[in-house]
Amino acid sequence: MQRTGLYYPYVHFRDPAWIKAAALYLPEMARVVPEGFRVSDPDHVRVLRDGLGFVQDIDPAGAVEAASRHLRRLVDERGEELRSHFGVQGAGAPDAVDVVNAEPSPPGTPAPVGGRARFFSTGGRPLAGLYPGEMSPELRDALFGTGLAVRRTRNTVSHGVHHAWVGMDPALAWVYKCALTAELAVRTAFLPVTDQEAAHTAVDPWDAERMAAVLLGGAPAPAGTGGLAGRVGVLSVRCVLPARLAEVPAEKIVELRRMYEPEFFAYLDAIARTAADLREELAGIRSAQALDMYVRQAVHKDFEVELVKLREAMNGVGLQTITTSVSTTFDTPTSAALASGLIATVGGTVAGSAAGIVAGVGATAVGILGGARRQRDAALAASPVSFLLRVERGLRPTTAVRRIGRALRRSAGADV
Repeated sequence: MQRTGLYYPYVHFRDPAWIKAAALYLPEMARVVPEGFRVSDPDHVRVLRDGLGFVQDIDPAGAVEAASRHLRRLVDERGEELRSHFGVQGAGAPDAVDVVNAEPSPPGTPAPVGGRARFFSTGGRPLAGLYPGEMSPELRDALFGTGLAVRRTRNTVSHGVHHAWVGMDPALAWVYKCALTAELAVRTAFLPVTDQEAAHTAVDPWDAERMAAVLLGGAPAPAGTGGLAGRVGVLSVRCVLPARLAEVPAEKIVELRRMYEPEFFAYLDAIARTAADLREELAGIRSAQALDMYVRQAVHKDFEVELVKLREAMNGVGLQTITTSVSTTFDTPTSAALASGLIATVGGTVAGSAAGIVAGVGATAVGILGGARRQRDAALAASPVSFLLRVERGLRPTTAVRRIGRALRRSAGADV
């Protein structure tokens, strides 16, 4: 099954390279947007949303009650202990308007340097804000009543949009967001994913005991295998991504997905198979480090090795030969002039000059490409990682010589 990603713990994506990479190994990305929350997306997110339908907003209302029940139980049982670590302090009435100038973050994350608002948590950490629609009224009342949150805070993080927020310690807010994401994932079969490296996984259940272990210390949760598909996907696609993916136009991602959709879904099926095999083989494993080692071994075997084999197959069906032939032929005066004319039109229509280039190279090259096309199609159809090869060759910077070779191959139907 090809699973939709479920982004957490924020609404707005923080890392442009991450969301572009995610669009290459996930069919869609859902994000938690409570009713009434105003979204403000940058251009690259809008391109992925409008061009692919990749970004989908989902209301968490169906999961709010269950997630709230877990945290409320923890507050009821260990409220005093929580308040000693995460209680809210400050000057003025608890319901006074204040500024929320932090975001949910994992326990242990250093507090940002800067001015202090009127309210802050134990240890001087600035407050993070949760949207009221993300929790039940009973949980809000319990947090306010025990001094773990304050009312009517105003958020300066959300692009000047002022709401009535629930202000609390960033770690407490983070744990609740993980619980809400986990509950929503159960109801949707979506796969929780995040661009925050220090994140605790939200894939496995977040009950009061796990919240207590993360916030107050205790036995760590066993290594979860629910998020293996996402881990396999991100590791496999890293094999082919350019170093500066953030600078690659999102339109290129849309083009690759649309042009090679059958190969994209075949690649997703390969991810699902690898994840399913790992889940069966590693059920009950408790070491996160060992799990990571096994996942990397599987990705190497199922994707990296297969990609090397596919590259070799592409080079072995005449594509490398024609590239060499083009480079050699351009040493002659006539063909050099032809190449110069093509390079001058690179900013315009390269494909329009392809027929003339093929004529200049000669019938031998066309014959090579004709046979290559048939062999190429067979190799690509047989490989579960052909989409990765498309990504590798579609996103890397293209020199003038590569453009010429690509124009030749396209003219004969043998481009990869």
